[in-house]
Amino acid sequence: MCLGIPAKVVQIDKSNIGKVDYLGTRVKTSFELLDNLKIGDWVIVHAGFAISKLNEEEAKETFSMLREMAEKEALANDNKERKKQGNRQKE
Repeated sequence: MCLGIPAKVVQIDKSNIGKVDYLGTRVKTSFELLDNLKIGDWVIVHAGFAISKLNEEEAKETFSMLREMAEKEALANDNKERKKQGNRQKE
């Protein structure tokens, strides 16, 4: 499965290669598939290529949904662990 995590363009060189920032991690990326990108734009990267451009609002919304999913997953894992511990105490 591939997650479409927004990344902010932080560097572009003359050959249309540059870097994006994934929440503090900078990753080399090709921008050959998209036109008119500039530093500060938000993109989705797959296999080292920026494949889609989004606006800042869409990026924030995506981060919010990902955060919500992570919180639900953490809660589900906590509940599973409590259930396991409860079963062990019954034995």
